[in-house]
Amino acid sequence: MREHGRPVPPIMNSPASKHITWRWAERDFRFRFQQGRGKSAADYYQASQSTEFYNVPTAQRKLTKARLEELAAQAKPPTAPAIVTIPWNNYSDSDFQMIAEPSGICLNWAGCLSQDEVNLRETNGVNRAKEFVAGLAVREEPVPITLDLIQKIHTEMFGDIYPWAGKWRSVTLSNGDVTWPLPRYGWEPVFAEFERDVLARTPFLSSDNRTVCEFLAALMGEYIALHPFREGNGRSAFLLADLILMQNSLVPLDAFNRTRDRESYFAACEAARLKKNYTPLADLIVEWEAEAQQSFEAGLPTDL
Repeated sequence: MREHGRPVPPIMNSPASKHITWRWAERDFRFRFQQGRGKSAADYYQASQSTEFYNVPTAQRKLTKARLEELAAQAKPPTAPAIVTIPWNNYSDSDFQMIAEPSGICLNWAGCLSQDEVNLRETNGVNRAKEFVAGLAVREEPVPITLDLIQKIHTEMFGDIYPWAGKWRSVTLSNGDVTWPLPRYGWEPVFAEFERDVLARTPFLSSDNRTVCEFLAALMGEYIALHPFREGNGRSAFLLADLILMQNSLVPLDAFNRTRDRESYFAACEAARLKKNYTPLADLIVEWEAEAQQSFEAGLPTDL
């Protein structure tokens, strides 16, 4: 099948079989130890992975006694103590976005303190969100991007990891010399402008690739300028771009050299944020899309 003179790309290229499932039976904040002795069965239960256990101090328990006993009955005693204390105590709903471990790891359902593990869980969530977006892209009636849809995509990304998934941020963010303060008058007027100037133009359909990329630059530039979530703003911005690209029968930006383009990408985002100059970002997206299309076509059967 061809459209606009080129093969129509597949919606996804990351099969579900490669995903790592990480869904918790109980959403509760834990104190983790992977191995250890000297704990009674009621003090821990085994998590999804066979070598992972979670110690639940009495003061922190939120499970019913019956459920705790059920979990304890499923556990096998670990060996060799290796207890890791989680520094998240006395938390409340209003504090969730503020609580982070000194290295920057956010409060999470699993009690993860390893950056490698957090990265693994987040990657799994991003893959799940890609599948969600792919499902939207194949609908007969093109789906517009709305604030509600943006929240749903973010929830697909991080709903199994963070308690604030899909919720607008309530803290100021910083990255190097760039700071994203909270809107002075709240999110409502800011989002109203974003909806009027950008989201109202979706679904965005065009037979001209450059025009599509220019719209994506405006969408991504304004979105990243807002930084509406506690984490995952760049990743969710690319997912929104993928939806528009696939709706226009273009290849999603699943793979491009972000290390190579890191500085130019950040500079392009700053041009959009400070001057509403979207041309540098549009040029990058054109380049990335050409590379993605070339890679896709190189993998096609020769007799297509």
